[in-house]
Amino acid sequence: MKVRKGRIRSALLAAALVGAATPALLPATQAYATPLGRVCLFQDKQGANGAGHVAWAIRDPKNSSHWIWGATDGFNGAREILPGRPNGSWIQGGTWKQMRGEATGKKPIDLRTYDYYRCINTAGGNLAAAQKTYTKNVHNGYAVLTNNCLTKALSIFRSYSTALTSTYLPSGMYKAPNYYFTTSLNKARGWERARTY
Repeated sequence: MKVRKGRIRSALLAAALVGAATPALLPATQAYATPLGRVCLFQDKQGANGAGHVAWAIRDPKNSSHWIWGATDGFNGAREILPGRPNGSWIQGGTWKQMRGEATGKKPIDLRTYDYYRCINTAGGNLAAAQKTYTKNVHNGYAVLTNNCLTKALSIFRSYSTALTSTYLPSGMYKAPNYYFTTSLNKARGWERARTY
C-alpha cells in the first residue's frame, strides 16, 4: 500500500508540474486564434432629405483599439457625380474616442449628426483590402440610387471580410439608407441592435 501511495504521489506531482507549465503555453496557443474583426454602420436619420445617410467603421483585427472610418457625403446635393470628380468620400483612422470626436486630431463621425449605429463581428478582417476599395470608391463617382454612401460602405465591408455574404450584408442598391439600416439589417443575420450614438 505504501508503494502504491508513493507512485500515486509521484504521478500527481508529475501531473502538477506539467499543469504548472501549461499556462506558459497558453498565450502562444491563443496567438494562433483567429483575430476578431468588427464593422459598424452609422445612421443619420435626417440626411438626404429624410431618406437617411450612413457612415462606416471597421476595426483592426490585430489591434482592437484602432479603427478606420469614413463616409461618402456627396457634393452640393448632386444626384450624380461623374467618375474622377470629387464625391465627398473621406477616411480617417484612430481610436473609437477619436472617431466620436471625444479626442481631437481626426475628422469624426460627428455625434451631432449621427443618431444610431449597429455592428457585427467578423472572424477577421483585411484592412488593406478595405482601404483599396475605399480608394476605388473615391474615384468611381456617385449615383443617388446605385453608387451612394450606403453602397460604398457595403463594398468596403465586403472587402474587409469575405464572410459578409448577402445573408449578413444584403444589397443596398435602390434602398434608402434609413430603410436599409432598420428593415434590411433587421432581416440580416448577426447584426446587433441599433444603439444611440
